[in-house]
Amino acid sequence: MAPMIPIRAEETLKTIENVLKRRRDTSRILKEKEKQMLSGEDYQRMEVDLNKKQFLQPLDSDNTKANVYYIRQKFIRYARATWILVI
Repeated sequence: MAPMIPIRAEETLKTIENVLKRRRDTSRILKEKEKQMLSGEDYQRMEVDLNKKQFLQPLDSDNTKANVYYIRQKFIRYARATWILVI
């Protein structure tokens, strides 16, 4: 027969109270997050607002694309030279 380990009633009560407190806190946090979540209508309204907004094209966007291209080419040459990339 397995030995019986006595557990005091105070410890059991504290454990149950702790579990209930965590459960209440978790439920409260989830309810607050649900209030902050956007609905489908909110997303549609945001989409309409953003479609109406005029965005300025950055002045250096073409330069940035060119820089990315040349950096990529330079990395490929480096990788081939060091045998990292074999194409």
